[in-house]
Amino acid sequence: MTLLSVLFGPLRLTGRVGCLSATIRPEPRWLPAICIMLAVTVVVLAAMLLYRMRREARDLERLRWGAERFARGRLDRRIPTAGSERIAQVAEAMNHMALQLDERFQAVVRQRNELEAVLSSMVEGVIAVDRDEVVMTMNAAACRLLNLAPQAAIGQPIQAVVRSPALHRLISEALEAPGPVEGEVVVRVFDPAGGPVKAERTLLVTGTVLHGAAEGRIGALLVLNDVTQLRRLETIRRDFVANVSHEMRTPITAVKGAVETLLDRSGHTPEDVQRLLEMIRRHADRMFAILEDLLTLAKLDQQEGLPALELESASVAPVLTSAVEACQMLAQSRRTTVRIECPADLNLLMNRQLLEQAVVNLVENAIKYSPPGREVVVRAERRNGEVTVAVIDHGDGIEPQHLSRIFERFYRVDKGRSRQVGSTGLGLSIVRHICQAHRGRVEVESEPGAGSTFRMILPGSEAAGTVGQSNS
Repeated sequence: MTLLSVLFGPLRLTGRVGCLSATIRPEPRWLPAICIMLAVTVVVLAAMLLYRMRREARDLERLRWGAERFARGRLDRRIPTAGSERIAQVAEAMNHMALQLDERFQAVVRQRNELEAVLSSMVEGVIAVDRDEVVMTMNAAACRLLNLAPQAAIGQPIQAVVRSPALHRLISEALEAPGPVEGEVVVRVFDPAGGPVKAERTLLVTGTVLHGAAEGRIGALLVLNDVTQLRRLETIRRDFVANVSHEMRTPITAVKGAVETLLDRSGHTPEDVQRLLEMIRRHADRMFAILEDLLTLAKLDQQEGLPALELESASVAPVLTSAVEACQMLAQSRRTTVRIECPADLNLLMNRQLLEQAVVNLVENAIKYSPPGREVVVRAERRNGEVTVAVIDHGDGIEPQHLSRIFERFYRVDKGRSRQVGSTGLGLSIVRHICQAHRGRVEVESEPGAGSTFRMILPGSEAAGTVGQSNS
């Protein structure tokens, strides 16, 4: 029995022929069944509608959860496409959008990592500021040059980060200039904790405008090159040329004056002639000593660009003895005793000729700058796998402000006294170069009025035993 027969079977259709209207009258005995069937139909339809609404609500909830995950950056997850056709289409569109966003996000991250790797690997410092001169980015090299921490610099005005009016002016010029600008600034590097100045660096700064895709000028980019050492070497070179000219001019002038005096044959006594000739000889010896030291320095400078010296393992004691013997006449003239303290079989990887020359220079200085009758000690020993050769005197000592510069060429603590004792001003510079050629270093300790100790610290080899020698 069909549903229509159940519903309309108990109904009786009555009417008149020719009428367009009819009246449906159910039979009284079927009326309860009809009501029950109508109620069941309504319940079924309502249940079907409620089920569909709940399913669509669950599908919408899944869409909402998926959208929230996408908003949090979880672009690797996907929304299920089950459900109605429209919900499935929306879910598929959102999944496709997430896939595209994930690909673009990964590309941006990859480009950012590549940019950070390039910036962090650069020797030059790089600083980017916006139009308000607020630091946008700063690479590791810039932080090192300016002694800054990146987290403390980014987001801060450049004026609060770097205390350099010259750099601030250059940034302002870069923001307004049509092309690149360049300048050299001296930056005072402060302690990040607010302490005193740690150093001064000379920076060659190149600035250019940063352009955005649509915003036009968005800031300026600065590239910092540390030229402190280069400028220092240029200063040393200029000072060296000036010092050589000055050092050579003095004896040449004296020799020229003595020769002109001798050429004037008007009434010179033999004593005058002897005195003038002695002056010529003394200044000629001084010029010869300067030229010898300059040639030695030139050879050592050339050696710095070549492979390391061929060093041989040899005993230190004979080298010290030979150096002290070379200074024997000078020591006797000043009544100075030179004492050697060295292990008998202490070995060292050395170039014997260069090491002997370095010891001679130190011993001669110790004798010349010590009062007559004092003792000079030459001591060699092993310390922490290295061999230390020290020359100790009991002279006037050196003021602290000179200690960092005494190894520079032609630098003198007391210029008048240095020339008086016959110093060329190159001896300590030669000692430093010889130590560097041996892959070592030279150090000095001095106290005014108590004397000085110069130490050559060189790579050593195995040694044992101790002996003492004395030379007067």
